Amino acid sequence: MKKTLEFLRTFEQTFSYVLIVLLTVLLSTQVINRYVFSTSFVWVEEIARISFVWLIYFCVASAARENRHIRVGLIDMFLPPAAIKFITHVADALVIIFNIFIVWFGVKLMISTFGYGEKTPVTNIPMVLIYAVIPFCFALMVIRMLDYNIRDIFGSPTPQSDATELKSHGE
Repeated sequence: MKKTLEFLRTFEQTFSYVLIVLLTVLLSTQVINRYVFSTSFVWVEEIARISFVWLIYFCVASAARENRHIRVGLIDMFLPPAAIKFITHVADALVIIFNIFIVWFGVKLMISTFGYGEKTPVTNIPMVLIYAVIPFCFALMVIRMLDYNIRDIFGSPTPQSDATELKSHGE
């Protein structure tokens, strides 16, 4: 399981970096073409939009890996640590259930889109490939949240986050 999680982490990071570079290159090219050469490529905007959406989903999955999703911290001031831990695990369980529903409906969306043969207007990319990010990244979030909560409940050490690794290396 540890090797699988490490592979997913490496894949998430690499794919996110590729998307950031792709977005930067595409949008820079588009700006230069528009303002210097008074022309533009129609396909650039479509690919950039798709890349941006995919990047957001991968960043959300990455936040789940780091356990950095938005939480209400006000209760931390009024409740004892045991109650906070319990409430946190209940909230995480609800989020996991919600994410499983999103995975389910994301797969249904992909099947439906595949059945209709929808494609993007400019580049003719099958929409099923674009929608694949939804169940994939929400499944990643489920895996990450389950791993984090199981480790927390049973007292296993949680893997270091990227931020912790950077601090420990003096960067």
